[in-house]
Amino acid sequence: SSNVTGVQTCALPIYSVLERLAQISPRQAQVVDMKFFAGMELEQIADLLDVARPTVVRDWRMARAWLQRELA
Repeated sequence: SSNVTGVQTCALPIYSVLERLAQISPRQAQVVDMKFFAGMELEQIADLLDVARPTVVRDWRMARAWLQRELA
């Protein structure tokens, strides 16, 4: 169906851009995966990655800005 095709078409650039982000900043890519795809809270992400919450907040903001720019 066209819905499925539309979703696949939309999703492919996101995965490609996330792969590029992982090459540039692996931790930022992990934060995006955990926050966006797994729906985790920033505190949970910080605990799993063994970093301070402000580090995760900064990574999330920077990754979001980078992704928005790349997907524009």
